[in-house]
Amino acid sequence: MAVTTDPFTATNLASVISETWTSIVNEKTFDETVLANFVTDLSSFATEGSDIFHVPNFFTNALTVSEQSTQGAEITTASPDTVDTTLTIDTHKYVAWIIGDKDLQQIASKYSVNEIYAREAVSLLAEALEASIAGLWPSVTTNAIGDTATVVSDSEIRQALNAMETGKYKLSECAFFFHPYVFWNQLHAVAKYYQQYSVGPLSAAGPVKTGNFSSEGYMLNQKGVLFGVPVYTTTNIASSLQTYRNLLLHKSAFGFAVQTRGGNRIRVQMDNLIQNLGMLVVVDVLYGVKVLREPAAVLINASSAFLGS
Repeated sequence: MAVTTDPFTATNLASVISETWTSIVNEKTFDETVLANFVTDLSSFATEGSDIFHVPNFFTNALTVSEQSTQGAEITTASPDTVDTTLTIDTHKYVAWIIGDKDLQQIASKYSVNEIYAREAVSLLAEALEASIAGLWPSVTTNAIGDTATVVSDSEIRQALNAMETGKYKLSECAFFFHPYVFWNQLHAVAKYYQQYSVGPLSAAGPVKTGNFSSEGYMLNQKGVLFGVPVYTTTNIASSLQTYRNLLLHKSAFGFAVQTRGGNRIRVQMDNLIQNLGMLVVVDVLYGVKVLREPAAVLINASSAFLGS
């Protein structure tokens, strides 16, 4: 037998049911900086001004070895040309917003809205620099492997490493940079990169490390090693014509310089504008990027539409 046919509902009690605004906020996520932490940083040369920075190239036209077959004969000297490589700081990017005094005053004190957005803006500009470095890929023509229609293979990885060693670049000063799509869906379809019998003992590094998901390197997007060369992933790897433009780089291949006022890589400024009755926040970065040693890079093309088998 029913006690009542008219119980209270949430609608009836809406005026007395409270709501709680938590101190937890969901902030935007970003890749770790990997390219700018690896390639040549010329920022220290930009602290006193200038917009163009010269890096003389002595490796393109090199000295030659001659043989003194006849003792006492006049020697042959060499005078190879040098090449002037220049990096220009010409990119100034920013993120800006303004919040009116009324709204700023009425936002709950537990939420530091400007600080939250400032963190996002800093990360956005850091990614812009990363993308500009990765965007140097069209200049890599000496060593370009792979294509739009195929996935990355073990053979292509070995071709890339061979190109570096043939060019006499130390593999200990090189690193791979892959888009996550290529790393997880194509490289990890190569059995020798993940099967334990190929990797060796659990303590061995193997072509791709296993069991390193809590390591410091992993937290910085280093996913392991391929044949002793560190592997990093970043979504800032360029994508064009259904192709991810992955890279194997010697640290001297690409360069960049940051010249943001104030000395920091990225600057955050806030100003209360009376004429707007609001708080203006501007986050900016001033930089330039350049290919410094083109043969020290390998472009590894991989399809962005196909998975490994």
